[in-house]
Amino acid sequence: MPKAARAPKKITDINELKPVIEDFLRNAYAQNYFVPNRVIPKQERPKRRFHVRAYIKELQTVSMEGEGGKTAAELLEKLYLMLCYACCYYIFSTEDPFRSVGIDQSELLDIVLRAKFAYGIDHEMIKSAIMLVTNPGLDRQTLYHSLIAVLVFCLKTADSKEIAIQEAKKRKVELAYEAAQQAGKKKNYNFSNDDYWRKEEANILVEIVFCLYIKLGDYDTAIEYFKKNIQESTKEIELYVLLEKLFIFDLNDYFIREYEAGVKKGIKPREKLQKVYKYTVENGELPQYFW
Repeated sequence: MPKAARAPKKITDINELKPVIEDFLRNAYAQNYFVPNRVIPKQERPKRRFHVRAYIKELQTVSMEGEGGKTAAELLEKLYLMLCYACCYYIFSTEDPFRSVGIDQSELLDIVLRAKFAYGIDHEMIKSAIMLVTNPGLDRQTLYHSLIAVLVFCLKTADSKEIAIQEAKKRKVELAYEAAQQAGKKKNYNFSNDDYWRKEEANILVEIVFCLYIKLGDYDTAIEYFKKNIQESTKEIELYVLLEKLFIFDLNDYFIREYEAGVKKGIKPREKLQKVYKYTVENGELPQYFW
């Protein structure tokens, strides 16, 4: 018997969906899905995770052509940012907002970036993408390395990678200027949470630039930029982080070179690094596991 014809795929009406999602976002940021209120009934508050999951699924069915696609991309980005915000502040009754809606943070970022980049890639678009990657809202199962990997993967051309390098460097300069301005305003300057995050964001930007140079095949430039710009509490940690990344990219010759250069400068690598170095020298290749 011939197979029954499938029902036609439902096409989401973005004009109907947009106000529904925007209303949900307003209530989420107002904590109406978390604290007692008269706007969202108590029995409806736990359902927010099903709403978010459905919104993401429906937005992905919208054709990327025309204004409807752009609106869908913008709404996906807003939902991603809302979940990032929920990683930092209680707006839902969960400490794992991405997991609670059944999606990995890296997976949703990939969906968002693909939707954004469907309309072409320019400086403003890439600048916006970098800001998504460096957003301080990070869930418990995700590392910034994973988000950076998503960004790098979505930048398919050499030109797009070059633009991302420029924008990441530009943002890093802005952070340095902000730090200098903040320090100049206070006579007795104390390190604050803002200062801590500026340092963290700067390091994420350094890693973005490093990975992009690596993907472009410019290994020496990647390494030199990383060494000059990374900010860790000790030189040994900086060396460790660099060698870990060279391990990930399977650059055994550069691993040996940078290990030995660090030792010559008086850095004493931790035992773990010593073992990886010894194995690599003896076998001509990096071991299977870094740990």
